Amino acid sequence: MVLTAALTASNNARLSRRLLWGLILLYVLPGLFARTPWKPEDSTGFGQSFHFFKVPVEQWAYSQIGDRLYVEGGLAAAWLAGLLGKLVSFTGIPYAWLDDAMRLGNVFWLILAGWAIWNTTYRLAKRVELQPEDPLGAAPTRVDYARAVADASVLCLLATLGLLVKAHTQVPEVAELAGLSIILLAAVRSLDRPIGAGWMLGWGIVIAFFARGWAHWLPFLLLLLISSVSHPSMRFGLLRRILRALAILAMGLVPWFIWLMSLKHGEAWWHAWMTWNAQRFLILDPSKSLDTATLVIALKTSLWFLWPILPMAGWTLWRYRSAFQEPSMRIPMAAALAGFVVLLITNPSEEANYIPLLPPLSVLAALGLSTMRRGLISLIDWFAVLCFTLIAVLVWLGWTAATFGFPAKIAANFEKLSPGYVPDVVGLELVVAMLATYAWVRLIIWRTTSRKKALWRPMVLSCGGIILIWLLMMTLWIPRIDYAKTFKMVGQQLATTVAREGGQGPHCVRDFNLGDAQRGTLEYHSALTFYSRQSAVEKHQCRFLILQDDTRRAFPVKFEFEQSQGAEWQQVWSGRRNSDKYEFFFLYQQKSDWLNNHPTPNNAAP
Repeated sequence: MVLTAALTASNNARLSRRLLWGLILLYVLPGLFARTPWKPEDSTGFGQSFHFFKVPVEQWAYSQIGDRLYVEGGLAAAWLAGLLGKLVSFTGIPYAWLDDAMRLGNVFWLILAGWAIWNTTYRLAKRVELQPEDPLGAAPTRVDYARAVADASVLCLLATLGLLVKAHTQVPEVAELAGLSIILLAAVRSLDRPIGAGWMLGWGIVIAFFARGWAHWLPFLLLLLISSVSHPSMRFGLLRRILRALAILAMGLVPWFIWLMSLKHGEAWWHAWMTWNAQRFLILDPSKSLDTATLVIALKTSLWFLWPILPMAGWTLWRYRSAFQEPSMRIPMAAALAGFVVLLITNPSEEANYIPLLPPLSVLAALGLSTMRRGLISLIDWFAVLCFTLIAVLVWLGWTAATFGFPAKIAANFEKLSPGYVPDVVGLELVVAMLATYAWVRLIIWRTTSRKKALWRPMVLSCGGIILIWLLMMTLWIPRIDYAKTFKMVGQQLATTVAREGGQGPHCVRDFNLGDAQRGTLEYHSALTFYSRQSAVEKHQCRFLILQDDTRRAFPVKFEFEQSQGAEWQQVWSGRRNSDKYEFFFLYQQKSDWLNNHPTPNNAAP
C-alpha cells in the first residue's frame, strides 16, 4: 500500500551533515558553561552528582545529597556526571569549573537520543508504504527520501520548546530520553534486523530504568508489545526480540543487584527507590486523583511543552489514517499512546512526565512533512521568522536597557528581578550574540530567496529560531540569570564566616530545614561538609548549624528553633541571594559556655 505524498527530487535536498551537527552543537553547548548550578532542578541534580564525585565508585549504589538519602530520580545521569567529574579532576581543572565539566554528560545523552531518533525515522521512511507516489519518475530514491525525513526528525526534536531548558540542566530526564529513543529504535529495527534489535532493546531498557526507574519505560514497552502481537506481520518478530531483550536485561541487572545488596545501605536505597517509583502513579496514591483540573493542566502543558511537534504529529496521523495497520505507523503510534497513558496515570503537572512523548512525536511529525501543502509549510516558515525575530529584538532591547539604562522603564524592571547586579559588557559573549543574530538574518534571506523547497525547510527555521533565542539568552543575559539563580555568593559568605568564627582546620555544618537544591550547591560553593540532624557523625563534632526559613511566614522555623535550642546556639551570620527576598539562611555556632557544661565524648574528663 503506497500512501499519497506529493514530492519531487527537487524538494528532497539532503541537509548537510556539517549543518546538522552544527545545529546540534549550537543547541546543546550554550548554557552548559560559564555558570553555576541553578535552583531548583539543576542544583538538585548537581548535588546528587557531586556526591558521586566525592565518594569512591564502590559506594555508587547509594544515592545521596550530602549524607541525606535521595531517591527522587535515577542514577544513570548522575553516574555519568560523577564519572566526568572524577576524570577531569585528574587533569588539574580548577575546582570552580567542576560543575561545568559535569554538565558535559548532557551532550552525550542528547547526541545518543538524536542518533536513535534519526535512525528510527530513517528506517520507517524507507518502508514501501511511506514512499511518495512517482507517476512521472521524478520522486527521489528511497534512501534520499528517508535521509531527508530523518534529518527533519532531529530538527523536530531540537525545535521542541519543552526540551530546551531540560537539555541544559543536570536532570535525569535527559538520560531517560536517550533510553526511550533507543527502545523505539529497537522496536522499528526488529522488523528487519532481529538479532541486533534484541540487544538494542535491552540496552535501551537498562538506560531508561537507571535514568528514572520503571514508571515510564514499562508502559512504553507494554504498548509496543500489544501493538506487535495484534498485527500478523509483527506478532512473532517483535515479541521474540522483546523476550530476548528481557533476557539480556536480566543478565545485566542480576549482577548489579547482587553488587548493590552487598554494599552498605544498598538494600535500604533499593527499597526506598522502588517505593518512590510506585508512588509516582496516581492510582497507587489515594491522596491524588485524575480530575478535570488535572486534565486541564495536562492540556495546557502539552500545548507549549510539545510545540510544534504535537500539531505536526496530529497532521501525520490524520494524513495517514488509512495506514494505521502498517508497522511504520503502528510502532510510533503505540509509543505516543504509551507516553500519553504514562502522563495521565502519573502526574500531568510535572514537566518531566512529558519527556516520553518526545521521541515518537518527533518521528511522527517528520513523517508527515512530505504531505503538508505548500501553503501550510509557508505558514510555519513565516510564523517562525516573525515570532523568533520579535523575541530576538526583545532580548536585545532588554540587554540594552539593563546594561546602559535605556529605556529606563525596562531597566527598572530588570533591577527588580536582580537587585544589586552590576552590568558588565563582555566582549566575547557580545561578539557571539552578534554573529548569531547575523546568522539568523542570513537564514531569513535564504528562506525568502532560495528556490529549494526541501521538506526539512520549516524545521530549519523553527530549530534555528530556538537556537538563536537560547544563544542570545546564554550570551547577553547569562551573567544576570546566573546572578539571580546561583548560590555561589551565599556559599562563599558561609565559608568565610565559618573560617572566621571557627578558626583554622576542617569544619562541618549541621543543616536544619535545608532543601536538597540548597544543600548540594552550598556544599560545593562553601567546600564544607553538611550533615543532617539525624546523623550520628555530626552529633559531637559539628559546631555550626545552618537554618533555612521563609519571610512570607515570619520565620516560623527560626523562631521555633531559637525557642527550643537558643541556650545552645548563637547566630553568627545571616544571608540570602539578592534576587530572592523571601529565602533566608541563618548560621549558628555552639556557645562556648554550653560546650563547657556539656562535654562531648571526645573531650570529656576521664
